[in-house]
Order: sequence, then C-alpha cells, then structure tokens
Amino acid sequence: MNKRWYGLVGGWLLSLTAWAAEPFSVAAIPANLSVGAAGVMRVYEHTFQVKTPAEAVETVHYAVTILNEEGHSYTTLEVPYDKLSKVSNIEGTLYNAAGKVIRRLKRSDIRDLSSISDFSLFEDNRVKSAQFTYADYPFTVEFRYETTTRNTMSYPAWFPQSDDKLALESARFQVMMPVGQTLRYKTLNQLAAPEMVDNPAGRVYTWQLKRQKVHEREPQAPYYTNLGPGVLTAPDAFELEARKGRMQTWQELGRFLYQLNEGRDQLPESLRRQALELVAGETDVVKKIQKIYGFVQQHTRYVSIQLGIGGWQTFPASVVAEKGYGDCKALSNYTYALLKAVDIPSYWALVSAGRQRTDVESDFPALRFNHMILCVPLAKDTVWLECTDSHAPAGYVGSFTDNRHVLLLTPEGGKLVRTPVYRPGDNRQNRSATARLDASGKATFEVNTVYTGIQSEGVESVMRTASPDDQRQWLYRQFTIPNFTISSFSFQEQKNTLPTIVERLSIQVPTCGTRSGNRLFLVPNQLTSNQTLPMQTDRRTAEFQLTTSYLDTDTITYQLPTGLAVEYVFEPVQFTSRFGTYQASAKVEGNTVKYIRRLVMEAGRYAPEFYTEYVDFRRKIAKADRMQILLKN
Repeated sequence: MNKRWYGLVGGWLLSLTAWAAEPFSVAAIPANLSVGAAGVMRVYEHTFQVKTPAEAVETVHYAVTILNEEGHSYTTLEVPYDKLSKVSNIEGTLYNAAGKVIRRLKRSDIRDLSSISDFSLFEDNRVKSAQFTYADYPFTVEFRYETTTRNTMSYPAWFPQSDDKLALESARFQVMMPVGQTLRYKTLNQLAAPEMVDNPAGRVYTWQLKRQKVHEREPQAPYYTNLGPGVLTAPDAFELEARKGRMQTWQELGRFLYQLNEGRDQLPESLRRQALELVAGETDVVKKIQKIYGFVQQHTRYVSIQLGIGGWQTFPASVVAEKGYGDCKALSNYTYALLKAVDIPSYWALVSAGRQRTDVESDFPALRFNHMILCVPLAKDTVWLECTDSHAPAGYVGSFTDNRHVLLLTPEGGKLVRTPVYRPGDNRQNRSATARLDASGKATFEVNTVYTGIQSEGVESVMRTASPDDQRQWLYRQFTIPNFTISSFSFQEQKNTLPTIVERLSIQVPTCGTRSGNRLFLVPNQLTSNQTLPMQTDRRTAEFQLTTSYLDTDTITYQLPTGLAVEYVFEPVQFTSRFGTYQASAKVEGNTVKYIRRLVMEAGRYAPEFYTEYVDFRRKIAKADRMQILLKN
C-alpha cells in the first residue's frame, strides 16, 4: 500500500479492530431501528482506493443483526470476481444475541462458484460465497473482504440500505483518489454531500449515513434502490487491459466501446453471399431487416459468454457463424455484420435491461449496463432488434428493454437515446365470447382472446414452456368464476409487427348468476375483472409507478333461452382519470344481451398526492365490473 495512505487506512483498520472486539449485543440496537425490520446493519464500512488509472482496491466490512427468518438472506456473502480481479482476506464471524462469538469462518467454508447460469458455455465470471447457518434469532453475522481489480471502468455504487426490510445503524463510504485523477459522483435520494479531505497522496471523499429506519415499501413504489439514499461513482479516465479511455461524457464512453469492438464483424464469404441472396429482389428496407433478423433467429441460439476484454468485447461474427451461438453482444454483432453485408447500417446499443425498468442516470455517464441490443436507424423510423429472442418480431423489444435510455455505439462516439414506449393500443387484450345460457343459469362460454405486445408475454411463456396440464392449471388461475370447468383450450401464435397470441377456450359454468325466485341476477362481466385493489395508505410518501400501459376490451354475447327475458339492464357507465378511462354497457338485441367493456390504463410515475385518486379510480372500476342485469322467467 502507498505509505502516504498508510496512516489514514491503518488508523481506520485499527479502530475497526478495537470496535469489533466489543460484542454485537442486540440490546444495544436503538429500539426504533428494530420496528418492522428483518435485519439491522450495525456497521457498514466500504472503501474504494484508486491506486492508478489501471488498478483499484476495494475493502468492505459490515455486520448485520438478523432479527427473524425474513432476514435469512443477510447470512450470505457473495463477492464477484473475474480474470481482471482477485478476492482476498475474506473473514466472517457469527455472534449470538448477547454479542458472544459462536464461530468464525473457515477457509473450507468459502465456496468458489460460477456466477453465470447453466446456459453459459464459456465464462470467467465467478463468485466467492460464504454463509453462516444458524436459527437462534436474533444473531449477528460479520464479514470482511478485499478485492483488487485491473478494470477501472466501473466504480462502486453505494446504497447501504439494500432493501426495504433492512434498518441501518451506521455506514461510511470512502473513495480515495490519487493526485491527478478525478472522481465523478452523483448523490441520490437526499444523501448528504461528501466530506473532502486533501493530503499529499490525493483526495479522500467520505459519505456517512446513520440511524435509518426501514422504509416500509408502499404499494407500487418504484424499485427500492431508486428510493434509498446512495451515491453513484465513476471515473473520468480509466484503463482496461492497457487500453485508455475516458467517460466524462456519453460520447467518450461510447467511442471507447465502439473502438473496443470495431473490426469484429467479418463474415465468411459464403455467408456474406447467402445474406445478399436472402434479400435479392427486395426493395423494402424493413422487409430486408425482417429477413436478416429471421435468419439470425433460425440459425443461432443464445448462451452466456462472459469472456473478452472486461466482458465488454464481443466474439467475432465469424465465430458465431461457425458455432451457431453467442451472448447478447455476439448475436447483436453477428446481426450487425449481416445487415452491413446487405448495406444496412446499424448500431450496437447498450441498455440496463430488466422488467423492473431500472434506468441509467442520463446526466451521469457511467458503465451501468447489462445487455446489448441492436438499433437500425431508418429515414422515418427506427427498428430495434432483440437478438437473443428467437421468436420476437423484428422491431419489438418488449418489457425487458422498453422505455429507457440506451447508449448507441457509433464511429462518432456514444449517443444516448430511448427505446420505444408502448402505448395502450400496443398492449391489448381483446376478448370476445358467446355464452349460451339455459333457464337454470348454467352457461357454456366459447371464448376467443387476442393478446398483443407486453400483454402477450406471459401467455407466450406459458404456451412455449409449460406442459398441457400446467397450461390448463394456469388458465384456471386467470378467472374468478366459481366452480367452472375448462372443456378445451388452445394457443396459437400469429405473425404481426407486435407479438400476438390467440387463446381459445370452451368453459362450462354451472351457475352463471344468482337465482331468487323466478329471477336471475347476472353479472355480465364474467371473464375479465379488476378485483385486486391497491392498498390505501394514510400518508403516502413515495411516488408510485404503473409500469405498463394497456387496453382491455371485452365483448360477451349472452344467448337467452326461450322463457328467460330481460327485466333490467344497468345504464352505460363511463369515467376518466389521469390514469385511464373505463366504459361498460349492456344492450338487449332480441334474445341476446351484448355486454361491452373497455379499460385503458396509462403507465407513468405519479406523485404521492395522486395515490388516493388512483385508489378511487380502481375502486370505481371494481364496482362497475360487478354491475348486474336482471333476467326473469
């Protein structure tokens, strides 16, 4: 260690040693921190020392008291590493409620595991893992470790209160920058500005956080790390395997990554000719893209390949051509190469993927991406290609990467743009049904439902991965009709610009309504209800999020038997709010009653003061969904 740092770091470690010698008594926890908590972070010390533009050392020491079974996950330590980093000095101690040492971690307790899923063929990403097994609550686990990395593209993000069931007693984060290097940072969610101290070796930044109670997760609040206090850090300049780069701007970061992957798009000549033959005679550029994308889907498959420079350099397109598989980078690059072969330019696009819809901070350039897709700019539109999906239509990215920033890697550098936002009309559930009713109230429903866009994704997963028995059980869970029986069902995929699944059902309902003497009270909305109401809260503090816009339409035609007539039909209902619109009506046409329902919901993040309005809107929908018509013998 640099001697000029020694006094600072050595003193800190000495104080920790003395502090750790004291018992972690549960009785010492401030009473208000235990309320509603599964665990209490007693101490969390995190230090990141940048030694040179190419090397950094990270040390972490924390102790968490686990109060109940809900905090069991806190007993596990996982430290990732790869060929550019090494983990050392892993230590762990288990304490009982009185703070007495029960046992210490042994070297044999530390496991070295792959950090990649079973579908990975090549990897150098691994994780050191350790866990204490103990069930006499409450108890405390303490861990220390150190990592050294030769990849300085990524600096830590610090969110010491990692979830909404973890209270925090004391936490400190220090970043040590040498002379001549600049730290960029962005504090989030009311974390105080750092204390900055200069010394002959450089500058030390220190953030502290104390006595944080659990933040009770409010209904439909954004993902927790968007709410808890924390800080993002990033370099101005960095090195990656002797390659120097900068990321003060998105343009600089994108230029480095473009150059890292440039020239890896060479295809075998036979494949280049095959691509040209595939689009020969086609004049519509969108159809050319669809043909190339379809070729990739038919001839490749996705595997995780965590190799290359820092995990950010793709396999050459020629390797994918030979092997028939690749990760998101390799398949995107392969598609890029095929499009280039037919004179269609495209750009690699880095994105923070996931259905939680986490996004990068647009005003803070940093390497916080986990996925790559492809962007094909056209004169009047843009086609996005999810190259790891073997079924999606060209242009569809879905809930995994929609409505967020992506970094395009271009010869001129990085460009931050957004992926498509899907509107209600893109995410549809269009349901039409005919119900044959007999005089007793028994009914047979023939149901046809068309799902598109994001509303098709769950159905598609069931269609492709579940057994017929599991599909049937899944369908039973989709309806709230009492004692119904599914006689038959089927799923069918349709080729459209948006993914489309058609679901057909035949349903037997023994009692479709409530009998009272010679009258039958019938709720016509038998198939699509909105009964799961959001929880009302007295003092909403967090924003709430509706993640997906969608449109539901239902048309159910009830065929009445001879002798059963309509005595009463509810008046049409319609209401609108900032969150969407709802309409429902029933119309008598001869011996039939046609019920029509239409619900539009608008995605968005809404201020806390609008939550009561949202709850009222959903309650009005639930009430309208229970409206009845009266039939009489």
